Amino acid sequence: MPAHSILPHHVHDAPGPVPRGAHLPARRTEAGPVPDRSRAAWAVPACVGAVLFLYTVFLSHDNGFSQAGGWLLGLAVAVIATGIGYVLVRERNAMIPEARALSYGVLAGVTIGFLHSVSGGTWLRSLGIGLACGVLVGLLSYDVFHWNERHEHH
Repeated sequence: MPAHSILPHHVHDAPGPVPRGAHLPARRTEAGPVPDRSRAAWAVPACVGAVLFLYTVFLSHDNGFSQAGGWLLGLAVAVIATGIGYVLVRERNAMIPEARALSYGVLAGVTIGFLHSVSGGTWLRSLGIGLACGVLVGLLSYDVFHWNERHEHH
């Protein structure tokens, strides 16, 4: 019996079969990490964009926007947030955990702050809520990314 088989959490470095569900490291080329082109890279931002679209339209119609203005605002929010979210998810292999967490925190904070302003909140209160949400999402994201990176190497 090989000695490495009795050690817990040993990662086999040699080529061979990979268990189903195992997390593989990011593929790298000479140019750097390969962008993520999986289904989640476009499906998650698209779903979040659809929810943001509907929620923005709902908020804008409840707070004095015209019918067309509400739909256009919702479309603009959805397109911008989906585009930025897609880039963040697609390029996540190229970013260190700190940059990823900061990016997700900024996107979440700006989005929540803007939605609060659309709902009729003052700009100062919207700024505070967006900042608080962004810091919270950034810290939680950093913890998740750092924890995953730390445990992938064990």
